[in-house]
Amino acid sequence: MRVYRKLLPTEAPLFHDHLGRLSPDDRISRFSGGVSAAALIEHVRRFDWRTGWLIGCFEGGRLRGVAELRWLDPGFGWRAELAVTVEEAWQDRGIGTELLRLAVIHARNRGLKSLYMICLTDNRRMQAIARKFEGDLIFEGSQVEADIAVPFPTQFSLLAEALGDSVSFARQWWAPLLGSNADRN
Repeated sequence: MRVYRKLLPTEAPLFHDHLGRLSPDDRISRFSGGVSAAALIEHVRRFDWRTGWLIGCFEGGRLRGVAELRWLDPGFGWRAELAVTVEEAWQDRGIGTELLRLAVIHARNRGLKSLYMICLTDNRRMQAIARKFEGDLIFEGSQVEADIAVPFPTQFSLLAEALGDSVSFARQWWAPLLGSNADRN
């Protein structure tokens, strides 16, 4: 069963484990270069849960993809930086697109106006996902900057987030009780 939901601060070790399972190429794509195990620990430790959000994709109870939002200049700016990671075996299944869609809803409901993303020029998957959300792509050297406009929140976007959170938590809690039938969805 695939479940998308926000991660809690107590789940930081799940985020670390997910980053550790990324292939060397995917780590280079995520961090614009190779990173050590110690750097991953520091990245997770420095994550500010007051101004950042992690939205995860759980498959079979394990975290397989994450949208990482970091509010740029909280209180002053209306922009967040976005990074999306999906483990290699789970790529090309729509997980990155869904994580970005949920990130846009989350940012929208907090009054943010745009999401900013940087990727390497050879990361065609992230560029394609950004284009699906009408992101403006600017190619500079070995990097591509994407700026995705975030619409103004509505009662429907607020409801979509609230219902999505409720359904996701319920699905995750019920999955072990449903056994193998839950894994067929």
